[in-house]
Amino acid sequence: MTYDVEINGRVRRVEVQRAGRGYTVGVDGHPHAADVTTINGTWSLILDGRSHEIVLIEQPPRSGNLTVHVNGRVVTAAVGASRGPWARRGPEAGAGGHPPGVRTLVAPMPGKVVKVLVKPGDAVAARQGLVVVEAMKMENELRAPKAGTVSEVKVSEGESVEAGAILVVIE
Repeated sequence: MTYDVEINGRVRRVEVQRAGRGYTVGVDGHPHAADVTTINGTWSLILDGRSHEIVLIEQPPRSGNLTVHVNGRVVTAAVGASRGPWARRGPEAGAGGHPPGVRTLVAPMPGKVVKVLVKPGDAVAARQGLVVVEAMKMENELRAPKAGTVSEVKVSEGESVEAGAILVVIE
């Protein structure tokens, strides 16, 4: 299966093929050995011998617009494929059902909002902390997927959130 994947604004060609008990993943023509399994919604990926913990959140479902947490770092992605579950719906589709250029920060797992670090109208830099969520007795600072302006803060301190809940919208 071949996908065109936009990651933080850069488009990559990704080819995935079964290879024995694992996969071969080609990124822009460069092959990588991969093994993957999911445990409670978290993907455990071994890529070229290095282990990664990945949480994928698709907003809205089956849209191809993803917020990806890789080892705790947030990456925005949009996946296009001629077939498969992440087929793009068209160029007008943006992240989280918003217009193109708008990104949402979503909760990677259920938890409690400990601190909200921004308010609507704030200018933010890429990877700037926006919200701190406590999950499994650990505090996780969730960061901006891109530079922009906060248009909405959808949570408040002390609020419980489910995995995939939209926390902040950035234009």
